[in-house]
Amino acid sequence: MLQDLLRTIPWFTYLDAAQISSMAASMAQRHLAAGDILFHHGEESYDCFIIVEGSVEVLIYVNGAEHRLEVYNAGDIVGEMALIDRSPRSASVRAITDSHLVVITEVEFKTLIGSNPEVAMRVLRNSTTRVRNTNQRMIGDLERKNNELLRAYQQLKAAQGDLIRLSRIEQELAVARQIQESFLPRQLPQLRGWEIGAYSRGAQAVGGDFYDCIELSDGRIGLVVADACGKGVTAALFVALSRSLLRAASQAPWIFQSGEILDAESILTGALWLVNDYICREHGDNNMFVTLFYAVLDPKNGDLAYVNAGHNPPLLLDAQCENLYELPEATLPIGIMANQNFPPQRTRIEPGYRLVLFSDGITEAMNPDGQPFGDERFHEVLYEDGHLSAKNLVSIVIAQVDSYAAGAPQADDMTLMIIAREA
Repeated sequence: MLQDLLRTIPWFTYLDAAQISSMAASMAQRHLAAGDILFHHGEESYDCFIIVEGSVEVLIYVNGAEHRLEVYNAGDIVGEMALIDRSPRSASVRAITDSHLVVITEVEFKTLIGSNPEVAMRVLRNSTTRVRNTNQRMIGDLERKNNELLRAYQQLKAAQGDLIRLSRIEQELAVARQIQESFLPRQLPQLRGWEIGAYSRGAQAVGGDFYDCIELSDGRIGLVVADACGKGVTAALFVALSRSLLRAASQAPWIFQSGEILDAESILTGALWLVNDYICREHGDNNMFVTLFYAVLDPKNGDLAYVNAGHNPPLLLDAQCENLYELPEATLPIGIMANQNFPPQRTRIEPGYRLVLFSDGITEAMNPDGQPFGDERFHEVLYEDGHLSAKNLVSIVIAQVDSYAAGAPQADDMTLMIIAREA
């Protein structure tokens, strides 16, 4: 009987007999033959699965080539991230051997994690460990591919040979870029009376900047622009880690506490404290840190609660495109000091106003003479073209920066997000 089977699975240890009986009465099961697909990349389905018997593999496809990211075995939970953030599946899952799984719906998932705080913590630890392991494998692969690429270029300078090998390495770096790009939002939120435009580009194959739009309770949106110190592979690791931790910590109270709606200040201080504590405790020896601007926007009235942790001060452009106001930084960056407090500040985006979030790659973009684009040029573009839509304004700013740089190699990543409220 399914009830007896559930009692043998560690995830159900904390449920009483009545809860197990109730879940068993409604719970579906899946039986996969070796080679069967559990779900496809991009599929919009929000169940997760616990493997009773067998093993499955997590796959992505790049340019028609198959890449294995992870293997899960009996006792593992699969697909819970889509259930938590209700995003399309980020990869495909296929059975390696004949497999037996139980299907966990959202209602059953809440019952499961609500049975004991330890189960909720186990879900968080399980997801965080997977993200960390995947990131570490990805960064290890990137370091190896970067070394191979360097050796290949040295050989090309000496002999102009080995083009096939170089092409293969570049293809694998393209996979790395695609994996990192998958951490950016697939679609920006569409809010009535608002428009959001965003752009991010690394100076190297992989970058240290990121932006995010996090859907929160009560229709609010979390807005993030961040810059990890350093560039390339090392910064990419901290981008992946910081973004995943911040998103999970911001949404965890809503998911795990029966839909309780927290005020914006609680979301900001709780999420940033968790991310900072983890990075300081687990990665303090690496001397890495992240500058970050994180805001919670209420689109109903334009209220904006925010924390600026050592990042470039965002700009607020008025409706007449005549005045720019800076939102000052207030705390140290993430990862500098353990037990740091992150006091939120408040402002309001009035009708017709635009909030401009950016990384220093915008203002510090260099032309061939080594001169930076600078704040003054940046402000002039905003004054002149601030009446445009958010997406068009983003495009204009990037085009102006690229025109000024005139093809000169850049040392810094470039990220820009503009949030516009209708007049």
